[in-house]
Amino acid sequence: MRNISRPQYVRHRHIIELIRDGMTSGKYANAGTFMRELGISRPTAMRDMDFLRDDEGAPIEYDASRKGYYLTDESWSLPPIRLNRREVFAFSIAGKLLNAYRGTPLELDMGALFEKIGQSLEGSITLNPSTLTDHLTVMGEDYVIQDAAIWTATAEAIDRRERIGIEYQRFDGMVKQYNLEPYHLLSYHGNWYVIGRNIAAERIATFAVSRIREMQSSGLLFAVDPTFDIREFIRDAFGIVRGEKLFKVRLLFSSKVAAYIRERVWHASQSIIEKHDGSIELQFETAGWNELVRWVLSWQPDVKVIAPKRLHSRVREKLLEAVALSSHGALE
Repeated sequence: MRNISRPQYVRHRHIIELIRDGMTSGKYANAGTFMRELGISRPTAMRDMDFLRDDEGAPIEYDASRKGYYLTDESWSLPPIRLNRREVFAFSIAGKLLNAYRGTPLELDMGALFEKIGQSLEGSITLNPSTLTDHLTVMGEDYVIQDAAIWTATAEAIDRRERIGIEYQRFDGMVKQYNLEPYHLLSYHGNWYVIGRNIAAERIATFAVSRIREMQSSGLLFAVDPTFDIREFIRDAFGIVRGEKLFKVRLLFSSKVAAYIRERVWHASQSIIEKHDGSIELQFETAGWNELVRWVLSWQPDVKVIAPKRLHSRVREKLLEAVALSSHGALE
């Protein structure tokens, strides 16, 4: 048997399932069915059929009267999935990582998933993935519980390319109405965000799905701006929100935190300059702003803003506000 990739292997199993479903329903599956259900071309569908017959020995025949395929031996099935220990280990780690998304529409029943995998393994094997990763723990960050109906409606509008109207609670608590052309759904730090064109403002904007209070479908379709690139959008941002213009950031971190700053990637464009006294200068270009200010504040007093001046002034302003608030509280 020639080598076959796992995506192909899964597709072949799906083809056999479609043929069985067609035999049960009486509406036999054909090349059009495979193209529609699997999103493949006719030549690919024909190559898959040749592979199943010639390499796997599948007893597939074509019924001209029903215009579709059937199995001459209904008991025939593809060989079971073969997983090695490393692959099972990877699945079990994925299960731990997905714990951070519990309470969201993407929450998976990993137990049920592993049970299916175990049933498909070759031979008499008992699969208990938890025993492979008992020595590994993933501490999930805080996360936002989503309204499953809103999340699903948002994802479907993105898929249909349909304009939507939303009632949205902003970060400051104010509730406003927006008309939006939703482009992309993005998961970031335990929350989900829809990125799209704010029609009234005529610009790309970011909205937290968890703060969408109501949504209305418009029935109006749109075309995505061809200049929009999600990878560029993410790269230029700092955190989840970005502005219109890029600016260069230069931050000087003390030797006390230099090792921690040095070992992490804070921004895709970052570079680090080592100083003789053990401090380091972190440089990058971003169009982000609000989250950048909060992030710099979180590193006080071990960071100094070298550039831009606007960032230096904003951080200083926030620090003075904090001191004033603390002093006022102490007097009370």
